[in-house]
Amino acid sequence: MSQFTLRQLRYFCAIASTGSISAAAAQEHVSRSAIAAALDELERALKSQLCTRHKSHGIVLTTTGQHIFEQALSLLRSAENLEASAGVHDLIGPLAVGCYPSLAPTVLPQMVKHFDRLHPDVELSIHPADQGTLLKQLKSGDLELAIMYNMHLDRRVETAPLYDTAMHVILAAGHPLAESGVVRARDLVNEPMILLDAPPSVDDIMGYFSAQGLSPMVRHRTRHFELARSLVAQGLGYSLFIQRPRNPSSYEGLPVLARALDPQPHLERVSVVWPAGRTLSGKARRFIELAQQHVASYAPEPLYTVPAGSRD
Repeated sequence: MSQFTLRQLRYFCAIASTGSISAAAAQEHVSRSAIAAALDELERALKSQLCTRHKSHGIVLTTTGQHIFEQALSLLRSAENLEASAGVHDLIGPLAVGCYPSLAPTVLPQMVKHFDRLHPDVELSIHPADQGTLLKQLKSGDLELAIMYNMHLDRRVETAPLYDTAMHVILAAGHPLAESGVVRARDLVNEPMILLDAPPSVDDIMGYFSAQGLSPMVRHRTRHFELARSLVAQGLGYSLFIQRPRNPSSYEGLPVLARALDPQPHLERVSVVWPAGRTLSGKARRFIELAQQHVASYAPEPLYTVPAGSRD
């Protein structure tokens, strides 16, 4: 018979994800002493030290603690799924979803609309961040899901595919290169570039040029997707994007024209992502189901008639 409780596991996961007993207590709305006592009881029940406590650095998980954390997250979600399957309650409670910043304004509104309409009791929170940060937040349990690029190649995660897309160039209305439906990469090198300076976009963009022996002339850099579009719309340069909003205008209402590139870039895959081997809650599984079901409402319209090779 197990000598630990689900509450002890939940409090331990709160400690592991927040990095301190005080922060875990605030998150769980209980006293600091209740959190500390639960940790002590769990360590006694498992006969293992799960973490070390440092006044200056908070809580640091031991190797055993890291393993127990992964198992505890899956066990807690399995318990939640068991309750749901037994009809104890409908989908309720928090669901934290991360998203790559350029994807967030273009795909999430439709996803959230469909999910909220069907499951109003789920407290869905959205957390845009770069891909490195999203992976850390998934591992720590701060996020249950994330929407990211090309993670089907990473064995640390499991993925549910949404759609494939490809990089393209955006130009201001009236730009001479916009007269054609396809823009040659070599015709861009003497034009000022507005670089979306956020990983992995920056690596994909610069790698596209370097693979052809070209070096773009970067005029401005920004991590903000909509700012880059606005700078392009003002005629300050071109930019290369992977994500393509359905609205062809900047915030100021100026037209932004999307054109295919020659040579055609490889495909980029957008997926819902979660840590490999981790059990998903019913809320997360339902979010994935709806996201895949309604892809047609948010996926960008293709610019290329013949798909290039994907990265898998």
